[in-house]
Amino acid sequence: MNICSYVHMHDIDKVIRTTSAFKILSDPTRFKILCLLLKEKDGMCVNEIADSVCVSNSAASHQLSKLESKGVVLSFREGQTICYELKHNSFTKNLISVIGIFKR
Repeated sequence: MNICSYVHMHDIDKVIRTTSAFKILSDPTRFKILCLLLKEKDGMCVNEIADSVCVSNSAASHQLSKLESKGVVLSFREGQTICYELKHNSFTKNLISVIGIFKR
């Protein structure tokens, strides 16, 4: 089966969601952030995330903003600080499954 047959057999929305998932995982910082948030069930603040993945606060915020816009994380306030946690939906569950494959 060639790729054109695959695209015609499947809904274009599924193709877009699949490629979007791999785009999310293609950035090393985003991948590290997702792995980190998988371990921290109560979420983490931006500065904690930045320190843990060895990037600046602004770089972490930038990647977290992208993840939030794709519906992968949720933001919440703790005082003056913005914190993030994984969003519980089917898209995030699929990303977690893919991460699990590559972490073996």
